[in-house]
Amino acid sequence: MAISDLASHLNNLSAALSKEDGEQYTGALIELLLDAQSYVQNLATECLGQIFKLIDTNTTLTTVTNICTRIAKRTSSDGASALSVALRVLVSRVAESTEDKSFVVLLAQPIVSALSKSKDLPADVNIDMFAALSEVIESAGALLAVSSGPADSIQALLLDYSTHPNPNLVRRAFAVLGKFVVHVTGERSVNALNTIFERYQDCAKESDKAVLLGVLVAIARQRPACIKPVVVPIIDSELKTVNDCETDLRVTSLLAFETIVRSCSELVGDRSSEIYAAAIKAAKYDPSYNYDGDDDDEMASGSDGDDLEEEFGDEFDDDIYDDHDDTAWNIRTGGIRLLGTLAKSDLISPADAVAKIGSALIGGFKDRVDAVRTEVLTTYTAMLDTIKARLGAESGAASTQDMEVEHAAVDAVVQQAPQAVSALLSAMKQYPKSTETKQLAFTVLGRIASVRRSALDSQLASIQPIVLSALTANDSAGALQTAATSIVRTNLKLDVLEFVRELVTRRSMTDAADEFLFAVKDGIKCNASSKTAQVPATTFSVAGDVLVSLRLAVDTTSHDTSRYVAWIQDMATLAIAAAGTSDMHLRTNVYNFIGTVLSQFGDVIDAAIVDQALSILMAWKNGTANVLALINALTMTLSASTHLPRERIVAAAPLILEQVDPLLRQNEVKVYASALAVVQSLSNYGDLATPAANERILLGIVGIIEKSPTSPPVVALQTLANVCAQVSEESIKQIAPKLINLLSVASVHDKQSSGALEQVYEAVGKSFPSTTEQWKSGILSNWQQSYASFDKQHKSKNNDAILAQFPSSALANAARSILALFVGHYKAVGQAWADGFLSDLLFAEPRSTTEVALTCLALRVLGYAAASGLLAQAADMAKQFYAYVESSNDDVRNEAAFALGNYVGNYSDLLSALFSNATASTGASASSKLVAVKAALDLAVATRRNAATAESAWTQVTSYVEASEKPVPDVVAQILAIFVFAFPDVYIPQLASCIANSTSSTAKVSFITAFRTVLADKHLSPQCDAQIKLVLPTVLSRISDADINVRRLTLLALYTLIQTKLELVEDTIPSIQPALFQQTVIDLSVVREIAMGPFKRKIDDGLEMRKVAYMCVQLLVRHMLPVVDGAALVDCVVRGMPDDPEVRAIVQHLVMETASTFPNNYVERLDDIGTAINEVREIKVHKSAVKQEADKKEDAIKVVVSIAAKLQPFAKPAHSPGGMFATMLADMTNPSNESLYKYYKACTESSPSSSAASK
Repeated sequence: MAISDLASHLNNLSAALSKEDGEQYTGALIELLLDAQSYVQNLATECLGQIFKLIDTNTTLTTVTNICTRIAKRTSSDGASALSVALRVLVSRVAESTEDKSFVVLLAQPIVSALSKSKDLPADVNIDMFAALSEVIESAGALLAVSSGPADSIQALLLDYSTHPNPNLVRRAFAVLGKFVVHVTGERSVNALNTIFERYQDCAKESDKAVLLGVLVAIARQRPACIKPVVVPIIDSELKTVNDCETDLRVTSLLAFETIVRSCSELVGDRSSEIYAAAIKAAKYDPSYNYDGDDDDEMASGSDGDDLEEEFGDEFDDDIYDDHDDTAWNIRTGGIRLLGTLAKSDLISPADAVAKIGSALIGGFKDRVDAVRTEVLTTYTAMLDTIKARLGAESGAASTQDMEVEHAAVDAVVQQAPQAVSALLSAMKQYPKSTETKQLAFTVLGRIASVRRSALDSQLASIQPIVLSALTANDSAGALQTAATSIVRTNLKLDVLEFVRELVTRRSMTDAADEFLFAVKDGIKCNASSKTAQVPATTFSVAGDVLVSLRLAVDTTSHDTSRYVAWIQDMATLAIAAAGTSDMHLRTNVYNFIGTVLSQFGDVIDAAIVDQALSILMAWKNGTANVLALINALTMTLSASTHLPRERIVAAAPLILEQVDPLLRQNEVKVYASALAVVQSLSNYGDLATPAANERILLGIVGIIEKSPTSPPVVALQTLANVCAQVSEESIKQIAPKLINLLSVASVHDKQSSGALEQVYEAVGKSFPSTTEQWKSGILSNWQQSYASFDKQHKSKNNDAILAQFPSSALANAARSILALFVGHYKAVGQAWADGFLSDLLFAEPRSTTEVALTCLALRVLGYAAASGLLAQAADMAKQFYAYVESSNDDVRNEAAFALGNYVGNYSDLLSALFSNATASTGASASSKLVAVKAALDLAVATRRNAATAESAWTQVTSYVEASEKPVPDVVAQILAIFVFAFPDVYIPQLASCIANSTSSTAKVSFITAFRTVLADKHLSPQCDAQIKLVLPTVLSRISDADINVRRLTLLALYTLIQTKLELVEDTIPSIQPALFQQTVIDLSVVREIAMGPFKRKIDDGLEMRKVAYMCVQLLVRHMLPVVDGAALVDCVVRGMPDDPEVRAIVQHLVMETASTFPNNYVERLDDIGTAINEVREIKVHKSAVKQEADKKEDAIKVVVSIAAKLQPFAKPAHSPGGMFATMLADMTNPSNESLYKYYKACTESSPSSSAASK
């Protein structure tokens, strides 16, 4: 078979090759790599890159080994290059696609072996092999980190090549060593990094130092944390030489500074000013050119830009000057990028970034090298984007579109705007053929305007000529122009249009902006009929935004826009003409523009144009996408704020509604949702349809709800609420049974649209008050069914009872719906709201399922009414609520607590009595009354922010907690948290003071539980975070409290903080670390012995606390390892090994994660660890013990053996054979000791590092 046929054959194969065929194929392909024809070599390489998917891993490994062996045996370059290329391709594809990374690790050994034997071969061969080795490291670095054999051999090889006489191979070796640092984490990574850094420090040759620094930069970009220890020395070293160097080293130094500022700016410290100075000097570095003598300085003094107009004519091409002095412009580019990174960092304030960095960048707008000029403009744009983002974050705004805020950075941009505009105009004049410069210039102008719309007002007279010139430039390519030239001009036009959009999208139209817009409006218009893709669509989009801004100016400042009417009519005429285009994107923008014209200026343009525009928007045809676009534009036209005369809408409504009717019955959500939006918009104008049309619309809406009765679309419900007022009572009565059933189902089952349901029920009650009892009955019926189903499941005697969940969402929706229904009803009959409609639902002593269901519903309605302020203060009402709180039925009692709480929250003078009553009560009613207190405080304090109520209630609650001799209910902690959430600045310090100063352990437990409740909230305000950080030293000092429960809860709080709020607690960790480690010690004072028949059993009341302490230590290791005390950590490892199985499991993880970080500490305690291991081995299992006890012993042995295997490498240089740890190792590694050896063998097989160490 010819080699070309083989390639095709392999592509078509789907089944794997047999072992014999695989070996035959790969052997033949390796031979073909040595063919004299390069064509054959290339095909063989490609075949090897495909065949690995069809052969087993052993054959793949054999193939790689054979290629490496042949390379190592070559005495010259003959054939070696083809072999090395094939090796690189094969290993790269295997590493990329193989999930078994342990197999990828195996590929390293033959490559390392070949590299060690082929130092004299041409550099390109070894470079290919380095590339293959690099693929292995990137793909399987995590596994290499625990595989000492391959990892050590790779590291040794790379260090060996670091002294090779060929500089190219030295560079490649260090580059691969850098990848080793990044991907092979652990102690070897640290050693490799130290080696690179030491060579960097000792290197005197600039080219070599640049390579080494580049490797350090690459490491910093991928693993910033590991490079932090050497960042400061790098800064010190590079700052000494960066300004005096004129080679690639300076470029790399600037890149290093850029990476450091981006990844670890906190280490820059007070050196930021020196880094800034280096960046400024580099940005101006151009030894062969002097910018100070620029002939175009007249632009900087405020040229009006008229002489630029001709530059935007037909002379468009990309024949741009290219500078050949790579090093000079690379240095400038590096300095510019560093300036941009500084501007984005926290090392410089936004205002200073504009004033200093912005000014420096403006000086480079006219750089003679296109690449540098592009970098300058892009960096300046990015700086303005950063300022916008920061301002948006500080103001809490969702958008920064119109950021008219007083801010130092904004003021700096405004002050700098004239200088920036002059430089931009000068750059466009100096480089008229650089379209990219013009595009970026308009992007910069747009960004300046986006920071503050008026920032460019003083410069608009200079900008206007070039904007108009660009917009009016000829689209078509002339006889001597190419299609590419036209595309370039088109892209520029799009950028100019976007700049116009950014400039005019403003709240207030200044005179300067008005004059600018009036001057360029015809330039916008001439692009509406362009034949070039995207230009007309963008034109109509921008023109629409112009109309919105003009209308806003009229409405807010009575701005005179009469001179724009002719232009608006011309644009509308062009849009009407373009509405028949086949380009859907353009057609959509045209429709939107027509809708905007009608909604913004429908009252001033000619009636004929209005008629034509409306006829287009009401012609719903040509497919779903077109119809949807038309409907969306029409909805805009019909919006409540439209300026289209009402009589026009009234006249058009019948035809619109006639077309809406069939769309309401379609199954596609987008279609009927858009149709509903039109109906909803029209319903704002009153009854515009005939009774028959209204009935059809009502039926259509009902049909939509019927498609998903348990979760009807919100827009359908909202539209139904609007339509109700326009439908006759006769029509509603005809459809009432179906609609009542549908809405009743929704009111019970829908969890999302309760607000829309309330709108519907209020509209029904208001429009048809005589039918309210009928609607109420429907809601009651569905709620009773829902509750009966729950009650049946709850009372069942099988597992269903466990799964039963109270239908709280159903109750909430049903209650809100009934309340809304009667709110509307009372509005219709002109009476004040009253609760009489609930009298038949309240049973004094509800017993049956129906009575309980109705009473719960009535109480929930009263609770919502109380929260809304509808319930008047009355002694009988309070008495009734208190009576229900004493009910023997849990559900009734819960709902009564909700109603009582909202009632008291609305009349907070009753709060003190409620709390006193609750704390004096006993049994279930006491808990329910405390829940009522919580509901009352939620309303009075959390919702209404009543500071006086909060102050008096806080005193009452904390006094109760302090005085209580028994544990207080958990709801009290939730009550305390309410004060904190509402007024964090006041009550977080007070809560911390209670924790610190209380003399009652029971009280401290409640206060710390309240603090934990606060920490559990995922949406804490910044004020809460700030106060929590301040009080943490006080709160966490309770880790050493005398009471074990206080200690445990404090540790749980610490665990939550480290896991979710590390930035708040990291400063406190060093001071509490000794106390934390102390909690891992077994406290014998809380270990007690109990008798269980003839046996005695020890109960360790401190175990749960100790587990939490170990969990905290584990989190510290994972998130704050640099601050962990190694000696204290190893102490807790030693005492944790014989502890509870859960503690021992954590200890195992601690050893695995910290052995390479604290080797000396582990070495010092190895014999103690050996003693602890022996203690675990000697755990006795009674011969009559159940199997679980024996399994626990086996699991304990597995854990301690794995720990010993991990620490085995530390024993050899430090311990004599007589040491306890050495004795343990001897037992474990002895095959005759089967009970230990089998676990040791399993550990070493899964962790090659231990295996290699034992060998």
